[in-house]
Amino acid sequence: MRRSWVFLFPMALLWVAVASAAAQLTTPLDSATLAAFRWRPIGPANMGGRISDVEGIPSPSKTFYVAAASGGIWKSTDNGVTFRPVFYRERVISMGDIAIAPSDTLQIWAGTGEESTRNSISPGGGIYKSTDGGLTWSLMGLEGTEHIGRIVVHPTNPDIVWVAALGPVWRPSPDRGLYKTTDGGKTWRKVKYVSEDAGFVEVAIHPTNPDILFAASWEVRRGPYFLQSGGPGSALWKSTDGGETWTKVEGPGWPKGMLGRIGLAISPSHPNIMYAIVEAEPYEGNNRPSGLYRSDDGGLTWEQRNTNNVRPFYYSQVRVHPKNPDRVYWSSTPVNVSNDGGRTVGTATGGLHVDHHAMWIDPVDPDRMIVGNDGGIGISFNQGGTYIFPNTMPLGQFYEVSYGMEIPYMVCGGLQDNGSWCGPSRRRQGPITNAMWFTVGGGDGFFTLQDPELPEIVYSESQGGNMRRTNIRTGESFTLPRPGRGGGGGGQGAQQPQNLAEQWRFNWNTPMVLSPHDPTVLYAAGNRVLKYTNRGERYEIISPDLTYADTMKIRVSTQTTGGITRDVTGAETFCTIVALAESPLVRGMLFAGTDDGRTWIRRSETAEWEELTGRFPGVPEGTYVRRIEPSSHDANVFFVAFDNHRRGDFKPYLYMTTDGGRTFRSIVSNLPTGGPDFVHVIRQDLRNPNLLFVGTDVGVYVSTNLGRSWQRFMTDLPTVPVHDLKIHPRDRELIAGTHGNSIWIVDIAPLQEMTDQTVTAEAHLFEPKPGLQYGNPPVEGHSTGHMVFQVGSPPFGAEIVFHIGSGNRGGAAQVLILNPAGQQVFSTTAAAAPGLNRVLWNFRVQAPPPPKTPEQVQDSLRAVEQVNRLVDSLVAAGGDRTRLEQARLAVLSGNLQGLAAIFGGGGGGGGGAGQTPPGGRVRPHPYDWVERPGENWNVGQGGGGGGVGAALPQELQPLLQAVRAISGQAGGGFGGGGGGGGFGGGGQGAWAEPGTYTVVLKVGDKEYRKPLQVIRGPNFTG
Repeated sequence: MRRSWVFLFPMALLWVAVASAAAQLTTPLDSATLAAFRWRPIGPANMGGRISDVEGIPSPSKTFYVAAASGGIWKSTDNGVTFRPVFYRERVISMGDIAIAPSDTLQIWAGTGEESTRNSISPGGGIYKSTDGGLTWSLMGLEGTEHIGRIVVHPTNPDIVWVAALGPVWRPSPDRGLYKTTDGGKTWRKVKYVSEDAGFVEVAIHPTNPDILFAASWEVRRGPYFLQSGGPGSALWKSTDGGETWTKVEGPGWPKGMLGRIGLAISPSHPNIMYAIVEAEPYEGNNRPSGLYRSDDGGLTWEQRNTNNVRPFYYSQVRVHPKNPDRVYWSSTPVNVSNDGGRTVGTATGGLHVDHHAMWIDPVDPDRMIVGNDGGIGISFNQGGTYIFPNTMPLGQFYEVSYGMEIPYMVCGGLQDNGSWCGPSRRRQGPITNAMWFTVGGGDGFFTLQDPELPEIVYSESQGGNMRRTNIRTGESFTLPRPGRGGGGGGQGAQQPQNLAEQWRFNWNTPMVLSPHDPTVLYAAGNRVLKYTNRGERYEIISPDLTYADTMKIRVSTQTTGGITRDVTGAETFCTIVALAESPLVRGMLFAGTDDGRTWIRRSETAEWEELTGRFPGVPEGTYVRRIEPSSHDANVFFVAFDNHRRGDFKPYLYMTTDGGRTFRSIVSNLPTGGPDFVHVIRQDLRNPNLLFVGTDVGVYVSTNLGRSWQRFMTDLPTVPVHDLKIHPRDRELIAGTHGNSIWIVDIAPLQEMTDQTVTAEAHLFEPKPGLQYGNPPVEGHSTGHMVFQVGSPPFGAEIVFHIGSGNRGGAAQVLILNPAGQQVFSTTAAAAPGLNRVLWNFRVQAPPPPKTPEQVQDSLRAVEQVNRLVDSLVAAGGDRTRLEQARLAVLSGNLQGLAAIFGGGGGGGGGAGQTPPGGRVRPHPYDWVERPGENWNVGQGGGGGGVGAALPQELQPLLQAVRAISGQAGGGFGGGGGGGGFGGGGQGAWAEPGTYTVVLKVGDKEYRKPLQVIRGPNFTG
């Protein structure tokens, strides 16, 4: 049975088909306009995310820092109950290591660029220093190192620091090496250099003699189709003069063959005892030399204690109990633990996610320890016997995202090592929490697809092209057949050919797309393209092998990759299709791009595949085809993004054709270069053909003139890798799947309509996006405390946005809403301030207000101006801008209960990443931190208490005073908001019925009209 909102899918296509061919906005957006497009997060935080390091301050302090692989640094001052992001606006927030100066715990060092060299790592941009506990940061150089494995600070002199720089993973570099500063990072010296192929990944300092250090060099290289861990540059080194000179450690018992990655730990209680987790190739006399080694004489002699060393390139962390030198931990999928120096082994992280990369043990209270893995952190207060999992930091590493057509729509996406998840884009009341997100697939998640006609049908995918269809209402699932693994459809055989080049190969991130012409059809691709029908139940092969099928590269990527320790997991599988799309205008017109640099088009369902490779001037041969974006406005227009970072080339490559692929021109223009600026995704707007969005490894950029120039589009969005962007056709929102900070959304409706004419006009009323009426299904209901992830939603109602030209220095604007019969149902007076102005209608039908006298109109405008001046002054004074802007909108739209919720009415607020108890204060942004959310000092005096007035902080009481001065009551009768806002009829009238309404904007003696569609979704109740 079809759902009641099935009609929305054809409507979405209609909106695309009638997209405006508006003129370009040739002038850059001003800073105020850009700031008006504010990104909001929706989570989730269920799965934590990959952690690269954890460091803490010894007890009795309860402070520790968490470095996320691509999600910045988060700080807790209450043992993990709440978290505050402290490193998220810098040029790069991919993290390798952090260090706290032992003699000055306010001094924090942050080394960017993850050192665990998996296929999806992001490069860094140097080392940063904070002298105020992470509140502010300064770049201290070493930008060329790209990946920093370890930082060690001198125990008594915080100006002396050693940095193990792994260096660029994707190319040779002289920036590899071991660095030292003696002046707090003002200058650096490279005190040990091995080669341009071998950097340093580890440094350990003697606990009582800081002149003694050990360091591990590691020769490692990644390429487009291989990982090579190990080589002649890998070794263990020792210094006895503070790192000025070094000798190679080759004592008795140390492995004799070629080495790979090495991890180190020196016992704090018995410094002559040290451990090394070593990757080593077999040699005569030892066919399993990889494993845990121990020295009892300060590294002179060694004994192999254990052969357990799983995936050393990815783990290789070892820690010693601060008081018991025989209790040793080393990382693996679970963390290994031994109480006899490594001879016997158990596991120490049961109940947590696997794949561990980080561990910190409190040197004063060893029962307190924290581990970090691919699913966040675990906190133990009994040496690993039990754990707390604070899944409150939105650190999800999404590869791809999708949207549905429900009201409100659902977002789904696939994540690194955490499967595929779905959750709400917004809520009518209350926060979005982890409880509202659910999983639809396992493994490493990649593409998800949502059926626009049957919203209960969701497709998901795990690594290597394992696809399935799930009915999220019943839980029924179906594994899609494919060639080469049994099953199959379309009469194709299931067996792999013997010839290597002819075998089926599916990329780690296999492309999968739903046909915009028929939701029962989807396409996927290995090295050939597959067309699925009947919602994935049958397939046919519709292309030849579109790759170069280089047998050497195929053999390495599928059989021998890894280096000393073979690591054939499918992550490097090469000669595959990685970009796939169908034209939304021409059925069967397909586009495909490969990881070995080939680009193809099939112009119709009956046409042959035509190769476009070589038509992109300036693109190096063999460059990975990252994304192909066919236009929704012109079948001859499409865009191609290339990504060459797997060869150490971080430049953006972005091309456009207007003649069906016969010629291409670069549209990189002024996109930034000089850092990790490679492009992951490009999207053309569905309504405005001149509006483009790009996601790079450091954020989002917008072009309003078809790529002739670009601007940073990141208000409130961290500088996180953005792997995917989608545009919702009905709600006119841009959805970002970030590879580090989960999913974010921004309303782009006004931007879609901006042209030179609209921004220079005296006034312009933007076409409102549909006003959606919906309900909230019941969720949770228990009191959670503050260790919970929560984020707010946009206010419930229909938003009206208008622009006032810069020549207008103030004055009044009136906004009316007329029902389908032409009767007025809403009225508000707003201050017409230059720039974007927003008015919110809460769907309530007002009684026709009595005519206002000129004096009443002026009084209303003065009150609005007073409110705006107060909020602006508080923002300028350092107030919480996001909350104050929401307060402005709540007051001027009459949503006083929402105002109370913002400022804590009815309960305490949340800390960390948006954590608040249900019924308490919902913070609108996870990066707004509340230090003591359990306390609320905004209570009424003299036994009164409660109410909106009691909830407001003292400095905001004038907001209510202004309200009362105009309305004569404590909160009724408001409308408007945003950059202007105003007072209107108010009250709690009947709900507006679905239908087409008319918005009327009156500015001066001019009137502007636009239709507003009110759509009622399921579960709506008054």
